[in-house]
Amino acid sequence: MQPNHVCHGYSKEHLEVAKKKDQDCRALFPRNLYVERLLEKAASLNVLFLNSQVEEQWLYHPEHRALCIWLPDLEAGSLSYLVVMLAHELGHVLDFDARPWYLDAIRDVPWFAAPLEIELSAFVSGFAVLQELDIPITLEQYCQMIEEPMAHLVDQVIRQELSLAAAVERFDHWRRIAS
Repeated sequence: MQPNHVCHGYSKEHLEVAKKKDQDCRALFPRNLYVERLLEKAASLNVLFLNSQVEEQWLYHPEHRALCIWLPDLEAGSLSYLVVMLAHELGHVLDFDARPWYLDAIRDVPWFAAPLEIELSAFVSGFAVLQELDIPITLEQYCQMIEEPMAHLVDQVIRQELSLAAAVERFDHWRRIAS
């Protein structure tokens, strides 16, 4: 897929409905310079925003180029949280564009069982988006918004102390020890 790939998987009628829902969803985001930069990045990638039907979850649907947002977060979430979540989800967009085999990896897999590599990579790519857009957040601040042990692995991959593959292996090792 190319970064400026148009939305697909919709009939003409459904695409018009999705575009209307996208406009409605974008209008709910708080007015903030950094949020606006992220929304503009999403628009440049031809990503639609829709209401998530999964409680408290933000999910990317690569087949539809749609970010499904848990709308209550737009009122209750801090700006830092919203910026990190948007960056993470845009990380998914970029990763699925760059690694089309990720689509096969999630086919017929429930959202909560997505491969660790895909989630970890999206955090790493999301931080790169923040840097690209000159959004002032340090790696330490970014990782504070991520649960452990994922935060530690994200930090190590971004600092190039571990490769993505090595971080996944380390996480699997921790999971085996914990169980």
